[in-house]
Amino acid sequence: MSVCRSTRTIAILALAASASIAHAQQSSEPAMLQWFEASQKTIEKRSADLFRAGYGGIWVPPMSRSEDSNSVGYNVYDRFDLGQPNDTTLYGTTNGFKSMVNSTHKAGGQVFFDLILNHSGFRDNTTTSGGVRFSPNPNNPAQLHGGGYPGFVMSTPTLPNGEYHPANVGTYSTNPLYDQQFRIAGLNDLDQRVELMYVRNPVPGNPDNIPNPANATIFGRQANVPNANNYQFYPDTSLPGRTFTDPRTGGSYTVYPYNTANPAAGDAVKETAMGYLMRNAQWMVQTLGVDGFRIDTAKHVYPFVLDYYDRGVFRQDLRTNLDGSQRNVFSFLEYYDGNAGTVNSIVRKDIVNGSNTVGGNRDALDFPLFFAMRDNLGATAANNNWHRIRNASVDGQDGNANDGTRGVSFVTSHDDGGMTLSNVAHAFTLMRPGKALVYTNAHEFGARSFPQDGRTDALGGFYGNTIAKLVDIRNTHGRGNFAERWLDDAFNPNGFSNVYIYERQNSAVVALNSAFGNTVDTRNGVQTSFAAGTHLVELTGNADDPAVDVNGTIPNTLVVNASGQINVAIPRNTAANKGYVIYGLQNPKGAMSLSNVASTLAGETLNANTNGTARINSIDVITANTFNVNLNTLAITLPDNFRDKSADGDRAYVKIDEGLDLNNTGTVDFRTPGSTRYGFEDFTGTNLPGYNQVSGNGTYSQSISAANLSEGYHYITTRAFRQRSDGGPDVFSDFKRTIYVDRLKPVAAVSEFSNATTPLSSTRDLKIKSVDQTATQVNVFVDLAANLTDSQILGIVSAGNQATMVDRDLFTKNFTFVGHGNHAITIVTKEITGNTNIQRIAGVFTQTTRGAGLGDLDFDGVYEAADVTGPSNSMEQFVYPDGTGGTNFTFNAAADINADGLLDSRDLYGQRDRFRTIGAPAAATNAAVAAVLKRGDVNQDGFTTVADIDHLHASFGNTAWRYDLDVDGWPTPSGADRQDADVLIRTIFETDYGDSDLNGIVDFDDYSHIDNGFNNNSTGWANGDFDGNGVVDFDDYSLIDLTFNNQSRGVARAMAYLDGSDPSSH
Repeated sequence: MSVCRSTRTIAILALAASASIAHAQQSSEPAMLQWFEASQKTIEKRSADLFRAGYGGIWVPPMSRSEDSNSVGYNVYDRFDLGQPNDTTLYGTTNGFKSMVNSTHKAGGQVFFDLILNHSGFRDNTTTSGGVRFSPNPNNPAQLHGGGYPGFVMSTPTLPNGEYHPANVGTYSTNPLYDQQFRIAGLNDLDQRVELMYVRNPVPGNPDNIPNPANATIFGRQANVPNANNYQFYPDTSLPGRTFTDPRTGGSYTVYPYNTANPAAGDAVKETAMGYLMRNAQWMVQTLGVDGFRIDTAKHVYPFVLDYYDRGVFRQDLRTNLDGSQRNVFSFLEYYDGNAGTVNSIVRKDIVNGSNTVGGNRDALDFPLFFAMRDNLGATAANNNWHRIRNASVDGQDGNANDGTRGVSFVTSHDDGGMTLSNVAHAFTLMRPGKALVYTNAHEFGARSFPQDGRTDALGGFYGNTIAKLVDIRNTHGRGNFAERWLDDAFNPNGFSNVYIYERQNSAVVALNSAFGNTVDTRNGVQTSFAAGTHLVELTGNADDPAVDVNGTIPNTLVVNASGQINVAIPRNTAANKGYVIYGLQNPKGAMSLSNVASTLAGETLNANTNGTARINSIDVITANTFNVNLNTLAITLPDNFRDKSADGDRAYVKIDEGLDLNNTGTVDFRTPGSTRYGFEDFTGTNLPGYNQVSGNGTYSQSISAANLSEGYHYITTRAFRQRSDGGPDVFSDFKRTIYVDRLKPVAAVSEFSNATTPLSSTRDLKIKSVDQTATQVNVFVDLAANLTDSQILGIVSAGNQATMVDRDLFTKNFTFVGHGNHAITIVTKEITGNTNIQRIAGVFTQTTRGAGLGDLDFDGVYEAADVTGPSNSMEQFVYPDGTGGTNFTFNAAADINADGLLDSRDLYGQRDRFRTIGAPAAATNAAVAAVLKRGDVNQDGFTTVADIDHLHASFGNTAWRYDLDVDGWPTPSGADRQDADVLIRTIFETDYGDSDLNGIVDFDDYSHIDNGFNNNSTGWANGDFDGNGVVDFDDYSLIDLTFNNQSRGVARAMAYLDGSDPSSH
């Protein structure tokens, strides 16, 4: 658009003057990503992409249980249910949500949950299905009903609508509270004024439970039924409480924390519906880990609701900043109104650090700015007027429309489809001070009209990186006060301009164009805060993009003249929709590398269908105990051949995750919240900034102990800063890598081997928990032979024995014909890296209808001799070596009497003892007794006698299986020893040392035998040589006396022998 020179000059001088007013330096914190239509699993998987793009947080939809399984979540059903194994929500489970939050935190992002205070779902007191009411009939409680909405009363004899507004509340013209009472989109609207006091997550036996629990199922659900699991949804009043004062809601109150170490320790208390909503917010902060909330339909709640919400979350974030300071829960509200003053009325930012007086930390989505952009960045240039955008923000309500003190700006959302010039709008909002959003729709759940489409390039990927590039520039250059630098027809109240230019002072100049065509609009003499002679580079890449700079007229670099001015050529919008340029100081360039990288997990395949769900960035795998983080920066020469020494960088730092002590100083080096160095560490290995080197190349290195990092994903940032001796705001470059620490084998455990049907049957669900949450695949086997090698087990892994992942850390597989007994579970756990672990979990006892129990090896329900000595499925068959001499060649849960996962002689002994204990039929017991005695026939003469004891003593050291009575020689033979003799004497013969005639008692006859053996120099067990050393001596007398005394005979036989008083010596 053409303007006269005089108008331009006036605009330049005036805008320059207005920018000179001193304020505290304004900053743009990292942008937030509104991430919709993606599962918890996808968001967690793509944390590497979120990290690489540089977002500082995510806003997720209401992931609580909604009325139907395919809902986005705004028709909320149960606020405390985020999904359970085999009963997930659209997004996943509660555990999956926690894992997603943890992953986002590690990647440097916060998580904001879409909180609904205004309404429940569409169902009300008129809803029925199959003869069952959705809500109870207070006048006929016995009528079949599903309980209504969990936590809320839907009707009482005196309140027909309970804690909801009626369906008909009049109109705007007839009801001054219409906004707060009508059913938006038909959703059942809560009346938070009702003050019924109940235990709203009911627990067994509590007289204050919410009345009329469900007595039938409707839509697959029952509500308000007492359940002991509900204790987890309450704070623990035995933990230290904190007392606060709230001037707005009145009085002081004490609030208690949730017991995350023992959730079942919660204490159920009575509360109102508003109290229930407050407790739900506290629960999400303290147990799920959310950092704050986007509050839905805030325009439609009573104002006091927001005050009680503030009270509910005040000081409830128990995570502190690195310096120990309090983190305040942040919220931003949907107040759908174009009047900036009205929107500003719900902004509250009055928390005083260290004070126990309740304050608020809530902001508002900037709908006034959104509407202005929507109406002025459309498809017709003549209608696109920056005059109507520049001061439209709610941020102007404090007297400065662009200082970033209030308002969360956005260009498009799930409700609103945005505008034609979306790229221009994002360039405008993302470079402004304050908070800004980018919206993406992952389309994981298919194409549907709601939510609206979002930016497909928010994280980079198949559709390019336009938005991701702007997010990065916001991070690297988004500091310095906002200064308006150009507006055509600037001082005409009815002026018009397609061009708008502003500066982040002494950091970057943002130039925007809302016109269309293949040309550029040049504005000469644009004032800046940069010193004369400063070289600025075009940061977005538009100057080098022929689709934007069709005629090649946009320079890569600009040089500030003696008056601090530049001439800016701004592209009009072509099909590329990139009518903007951003000129700023060159930031450092270089590369980060890691040592000891074992392998790299490549990014996933990108196409139009996978763009929203595929992980883009690669991941380095670290298996070593240590690795080095290396950063090499380059000497910078700009495209205009200017040697920009300051861009070489004069300092750099390293950070992992949210900030860890990497250089062993005892603390994180930089801990001031809001600082560009927050969470970073000094390089203490090599630290040679390029600015100080003749070559201009910088070198930095830090050794990292991988042993100090948890298994799994970690996020490494190295940040190199431009030298700013001019005192300007920080300008830097980030170099990032995601790693996967894989030093250890993945660990799994049996969670349950539970009955899969009712009543008891032989069908079982085996549930495997990934203890370290690293498992991506689990295969399970029940009752494999213990002698299988790892390679043999891996050889039978297949889809047929793969468990199904039902939760973030839980896998399940169904088994039929499961026998009653101690099962051995073999778990093959695999990580994303391919690292595999094989674990054998023994002694998983399971009672089923198949078999009588331990000892019934053929599972026929009867204890019989065949269980001991039969030709198949008998104890002797399982225990004795096979034809190759091998043992543990099979497994039977009923045979594993001692629950050690092996079938061996110990189980043979145990079967005899069990049969005696349970009173098994005589035939079975007798067979078991005989089998144990048979096992003691080590000399293989067909009898078990004292000769076997003597033979065993003489065979000490022999590694043959028959001598290994204590089973310490499996799988590696160890040789017969005293422990085997102990088993033969005490377990098989069921006697003890000194019982020379094996009659089960040490008596006069045994003393006679040992005395005769001593006097006649005889040997052998029958003659008193109980230790088998070839002579009857003092040691043998000690053994017989020890046994005798333990029989309570009370005489010290050795002394009696020595003093001649022992009658057996005569």
